[in-house]
Amino acid sequence: DFVRLNIRYIAIMDNIDTDKGLNDFLPIQDWFNEMHAKNTSQKVRTVFKNKGNSGIPLAVIPPFGYKKDENDNTRWIIDEPAAKVVRQIFNLCIQGYGTTKIALMLKEQNIMTPTEYWNSLGKKINRPLQEEKHSWAPKTIERILEKQEYIGDTINFKFTTRSFKDKTRVTLPKESRKIFKNTHEAIIDKETWNTVQQI
Repeated sequence: DFVRLNIRYIAIMDNIDTDKGLNDFLPIQDWFNEMHAKNTSQKVRTVFKNKGNSGIPLAVIPPFGYKKDENDNTRWIIDEPAAKVVRQIFNLCIQGYGTTKIALMLKEQNIMTPTEYWNSLGKKINRPLQEEKHSWAPKTIERILEKQEYIGDTINFKFTTRSFKDKTRVTLPKESRKIFKNTHEAIIDKETWNTVQQI
Protein backbone atom coordinates (compact mmCIF):
# COMPACT_ATOMS: atom_id res chain seq x y z
CA ASP A 1 0.00 0.00 0.00
CA PHE A 2 2.90 2.39 0.74
CA VAL A 3 4.29 2.02 -2.78
CA ARG A 4 0.83 2.26 -4.38
CA LEU A 5 0.05 5.45 -2.42
CA ASN A 6 3.51 6.88 -3.11
CA ILE A 7 4.34 7.07 0.63
CA ARG A 8 7.81 6.57 2.04
CA TYR A 9 7.65 4.74 5.38
CA ILE A 10 10.68 4.87 7.70
CA ALA A 11 10.91 3.06 11.04
CA ILE A 12 14.44 3.59 12.41
CA MET A 13 14.12 1.16 15.35
CA ASP A 14 12.89 -1.61 13.02
CA ASN A 15 15.43 -0.78 10.27
CA ILE A 16 12.69 -0.20 7.69
CA ASP A 17 12.81 2.23 4.77
CA THR A 18 10.40 1.53 1.89
CA ASP A 19 12.71 3.44 -0.49
CA LYS A 20 15.21 0.59 -0.04
CA GLY A 21 12.58 -2.03 -0.81
CA LEU A 22 9.86 -3.71 1.24
CA ASN A 23 10.80 -6.07 4.03
CA ASP A 24 8.90 -9.41 4.02
CA PHE A 25 8.68 -9.16 7.82
CA LEU A 26 7.00 -5.73 7.76
CA PRO A 27 3.42 -7.11 8.19
CA ILE A 28 4.58 -9.32 11.09
CA GLN A 29 6.44 -6.42 12.74
CA ASP A 30 3.34 -4.25 12.34
CA TRP A 31 1.22 -6.95 13.97
CA PHE A 32 3.66 -7.25 16.93
CA ASN A 33 3.75 -3.48 17.33
CA GLU A 34 -0.04 -3.31 17.32
CA MET A 35 -0.32 -6.10 19.90
CA HIS A 36 2.22 -4.29 22.10
CA ALA A 37 0.23 -1.03 21.84
CA LYS A 38 -3.01 -2.89 22.64
CA ASN A 39 -1.45 -4.64 25.65
CA THR A 40 -0.02 -1.35 26.99
CA SER A 41 -3.41 0.32 26.52
CA GLN A 42 -5.16 -2.46 28.49
CA LYS A 43 -2.64 -2.09 31.34
CA VAL A 44 -3.18 1.69 31.44
CA ARG A 45 -6.97 1.19 31.46
CA THR A 46 -6.66 -1.28 34.37
CA VAL A 47 -4.60 1.21 36.42
CA PHE A 48 -7.09 3.96 35.51
CA LYS A 49 -10.05 1.76 36.54
CA ASN A 50 -8.45 0.81 39.87
CA LYS A 51 -7.70 4.46 40.59
CA GLY A 52 -11.28 5.46 39.73
CA ASN A 53 -12.79 2.68 41.85
CA SER A 54 -10.77 3.83 44.87
CA GLY A 55 -12.45 7.27 44.78
CA ILE A 56 -9.47 9.25 43.48
CA PRO A 57 -10.77 11.88 41.00
CA LEU A 58 -9.97 10.92 37.40
CA ALA A 59 -10.41 14.42 35.98
CA VAL A 60 -7.09 15.85 34.79
CA ILE A 61 -8.36 19.38 35.45
CA PRO A 62 -10.63 19.90 38.50
CA PRO A 63 -13.93 21.66 37.83
CA PHE A 64 -13.87 25.47 37.71
CA GLY A 65 -13.87 26.54 41.37
CA TYR A 66 -11.38 23.89 42.51
CA LYS A 67 -7.65 23.37 42.20
CA LYS A 68 -5.34 20.49 43.03
CA ASP A 69 -3.74 20.54 46.46
CA GLU A 70 -0.03 21.33 46.02
CA ASN A 71 0.84 18.73 48.70
CA ASP A 72 -1.44 16.00 47.28
CA ASN A 73 -2.48 16.25 43.62
CA THR A 74 -5.22 13.63 44.11
CA ARG A 75 -7.04 16.09 46.44
CA TRP A 76 -9.14 19.05 45.34
CA ILE A 77 -9.28 22.25 47.37
CA ILE A 78 -11.41 25.34 46.80
CA ASP A 79 -9.97 27.96 44.45
CA GLU A 80 -11.70 30.95 46.04
CA PRO A 81 -11.74 33.50 43.13
CA ALA A 82 -13.31 30.89 40.81
CA ALA A 83 -15.57 29.47 43.55
CA LYS A 84 -17.00 32.97 44.09
CA VAL A 85 -18.13 32.98 40.44
CA VAL A 86 -19.64 29.48 40.79
CA ARG A 87 -21.66 30.65 43.84
CA GLN A 88 -22.81 33.72 41.91
CA ILE A 89 -24.01 31.53 39.01
CA PHE A 90 -26.02 29.30 41.37
CA ASN A 91 -27.48 32.33 43.18
CA LEU A 92 -28.56 33.94 39.90
CA CYS A 93 -30.23 30.70 38.84
CA ILE A 94 -32.11 30.51 42.18
CA GLN A 95 -33.24 34.12 41.58
CA GLY A 96 -34.86 32.95 38.34
CA TYR A 97 -32.35 33.95 35.69
CA GLY A 98 -31.79 31.56 32.76
CA THR A 99 -28.41 30.46 31.40
CA THR A 100 -28.38 33.02 28.55
CA LYS A 101 -29.16 35.92 30.91
CA ILE A 102 -26.55 34.73 33.45
CA ALA A 103 -23.94 34.53 30.66
CA LEU A 104 -24.73 38.12 29.62
CA MET A 105 -24.62 39.35 33.23
CA LEU A 106 -21.18 37.80 33.80
CA LYS A 107 -19.90 39.35 30.57
CA GLU A 108 -21.23 42.77 31.61
CA GLN A 109 -19.36 42.40 34.92
CA ASN A 110 -16.13 41.57 33.02
CA ILE A 111 -15.84 38.19 34.75
CA MET A 112 -13.32 35.84 33.13
CA THR A 113 -14.61 32.60 31.60
CA PRO A 114 -13.10 29.38 33.02
CA THR A 115 -10.67 29.12 30.06
CA GLU A 116 -9.60 32.77 30.47
CA TYR A 117 -9.16 32.27 34.21
CA TRP A 118 -7.03 29.12 33.81
CA ASN A 119 -4.93 30.85 31.12
CA SER A 120 -4.40 33.82 33.48
CA LEU A 121 -2.88 31.33 35.97
CA GLY A 122 -0.55 29.95 33.30
CA LYS A 123 -2.39 26.64 32.95
CA LYS A 124 -2.47 25.19 29.44
CA ILE A 125 -6.06 24.30 28.56
CA ASN A 126 -6.90 22.74 25.18
CA ARG A 127 -9.99 24.85 24.72
CA PRO A 128 -10.31 27.69 22.21
CA LEU A 129 -10.58 31.21 23.61
CA GLN A 130 -13.49 33.31 22.39
CA GLU A 131 -12.50 36.26 20.20
CA GLU A 132 -14.54 38.54 22.44
CA LYS A 133 -13.33 38.84 26.05
CA HIS A 134 -15.44 37.45 28.89
CA SER A 135 -17.83 35.88 26.38
CA TRP A 136 -19.63 33.28 28.51
CA ALA A 137 -21.58 30.59 26.64
CA PRO A 138 -24.98 29.54 28.06
CA LYS A 139 -23.75 25.92 27.69
CA THR A 140 -20.85 26.66 30.08
CA ILE A 141 -23.33 28.03 32.65
CA GLU A 142 -25.51 24.94 32.18
CA ARG A 143 -22.54 22.58 32.72
CA ILE A 144 -21.56 24.43 35.92
CA LEU A 145 -25.12 24.25 37.26
CA GLU A 146 -25.24 20.47 36.63
CA LYS A 147 -21.91 19.59 38.28
CA GLN A 148 -22.47 17.37 41.31
CA GLU A 149 -18.81 17.90 42.25
CA TYR A 150 -19.82 21.29 43.70
CA ILE A 151 -21.56 19.59 46.64
CA GLY A 152 -18.34 17.75 47.52
CA ASP A 153 -18.79 14.52 45.55
CA THR A 154 -16.38 12.84 43.14
CA ILE A 155 -17.94 11.35 40.01
CA ASN A 156 -15.70 8.96 38.09
CA PHE A 157 -16.11 7.17 34.75
CA LYS A 158 -18.04 9.95 33.01
CA PHE A 159 -16.08 9.42 29.79
CA THR A 160 -14.04 6.81 27.97
CA THR A 161 -12.32 6.45 24.59
CA ARG A 162 -13.51 4.12 21.83
CA SER A 163 -10.30 2.06 21.67
CA PHE A 164 -6.52 2.30 21.89
CA LYS A 165 -6.55 3.34 18.23
CA ASP A 166 -9.45 5.78 18.38
CA LYS A 167 -9.07 8.39 21.16
CA THR A 168 -12.49 9.97 20.49
CA ARG A 169 -14.08 10.81 23.85
CA VAL A 170 -17.37 9.02 24.51
CA THR A 171 -19.79 10.03 27.29
CA LEU A 172 -20.77 7.06 29.45
CA PRO A 173 -24.36 6.58 30.70
CA LYS A 174 -25.11 7.77 34.26
CA GLU A 175 -25.56 4.19 35.52
CA SER A 176 -21.92 3.41 34.58
CA ARG A 177 -20.56 6.22 36.75
CA LYS A 178 -19.20 5.83 40.27
CA ILE A 179 -20.13 8.46 42.86
CA PHE A 180 -18.08 8.99 46.01
CA LYS A 181 -19.76 11.26 48.56
CA ASN A 182 -18.08 14.06 50.51
CA THR A 183 -14.57 13.62 49.11
CA HIS A 184 -13.74 17.35 49.12
CA GLU A 185 -15.07 20.62 50.52
CA ALA A 186 -18.36 21.71 48.94
CA ILE A 187 -18.75 25.06 47.19
CA ILE A 188 -22.55 24.76 46.99
CA ASP A 189 -24.79 23.39 49.74
CA LYS A 190 -26.96 20.38 48.85
CA GLU A 191 -30.24 22.25 49.27
CA THR A 192 -29.20 24.93 46.76
CA TRP A 193 -27.86 22.32 44.33
CA ASN A 194 -31.07 20.23 44.53
CA THR A 195 -33.22 23.34 43.98
CA VAL A 196 -31.17 24.27 40.90
CA GLN A 197 -31.53 20.72 39.50
CA GLN A 198 -35.31 21.00 39.88
CA ILE A 199 -35.28 24.40 38.14
